[in-house]
Amino acid sequence: MAKRPNPTGGRAGGAARTPQPGVPVPQSEAGNWLRGIRFSGFSLLMMGLVVLGVIVVGPNLKAYIEQRQQIAALQESVDQSAAEIAEVRDERERWNDSTYVMTQARDRLYYVNPGEISFIVINDVDAGLFGDDEPQVTDSLTETKIDWAQSMLSSLVSAGYADVVSGSGQG
Repeated sequence: MAKRPNPTGGRAGGAARTPQPGVPVPQSEAGNWLRGIRFSGFSLLMMGLVVLGVIVVGPNLKAYIEQRQQIAALQESVDQSAAEIAEVRDERERWNDSTYVMTQARDRLYYVNPGEISFIVINDVDAGLFGDDEPQVTDSLTETKIDWAQSMLSSLVSAGYADVVSGSGQG
């Protein structure tokens, strides 16, 4: 069966839309700009070269940037090593000074010059602060009346419920 053309212009249930003469149709600036673009062979060739250049240069540029970062890290390492070398040289210069060596020998090894008398005071704390309550050592065994398991459990529970102190705690 052959199809007959629709007299309404392809629209169902109404008359065909006919343009009215003299009524301007508003157009946007973006639409005018897009319709105004014309591509020539030269512009397509240049766009292709730009895309090809990005594809070719991109990985090389990435490698260059990574190498510059590695060079900067290695330079920082060299600078740090140079600072350490300078510190070691200063230390060596100090040890070449006889006064420094004598001071270190006195402080570290308790050396004295001939004719000097050195006194080392051990436990120079006043005995009156502690008192004379030293326990006597006995041969018999004593038994404690504290349940160590219960004491440990209560210590763990109290530590778990304790308030957390913020800050480093070191001065």
